[in-house]
Amino acid sequence: MVTSSFHATITSTTPPDAYCIAAAHLELPHTLVDSMMISSSGVGGEGWKFIQNIPSEEVCPFAMDFDHSKYPLPSVIHFCQHYQVDKFFFSKRKMPHDIFTCDFPLLVEPPMDIGSGKYLSFIAPNRPATERKSISPEKEKMEAFVVCALTKAVNDASIHFKTRHCSEGGWNDKKTYNLWSGKKS
Repeated sequence: MVTSSFHATITSTTPPDAYCIAAAHLELPHTLVDSMMISSSGVGGEGWKFIQNIPSEEVCPFAMDFDHSKYPLPSVIHFCQHYQVDKFFFSKRKMPHDIFTCDFPLLVEPPMDIGSGKYLSFIAPNRPATERKSISPEKEKMEAFVVCALTKAVNDASIHFKTRHCSEGGWNDKKTYNLWSGKKS
């Protein structure tokens, strides 16, 4: 329990900054935990080491049906970036606004071998094949994990919505919406 108090005039600071200033002033002991979240692939100070420990051929299947007792994982995917491997893509800003409707299809799932080292490049959405960019096996693995996990999460959420709000058998359960192209196939 902290019994002393700290009073200062702090202008233009964020709550985390204010906490850090007060904690330093009070000499509160801390333990830095930098493995709880993943966000931007390859950035230090995140839990990507857990993803790298998953065998390459298991990345997508594990991301879609994870078991913390088999491989430990970060607790949070902060999906503030876009993630892409080959023509498989996830970005919250590209998500259609009508995805949670009875008629809208589910997202196309990536192949289960994505992340295995077979897809060492990407093409940005709506760009020509001549603009393909190479990525390392490590980056492929990180990006594939997030693409697979978030595609599954969105499809699960959509199914949850549809089974509760659409007439029985009256909803689209086909996995035909391609987020990369922005088209239904």
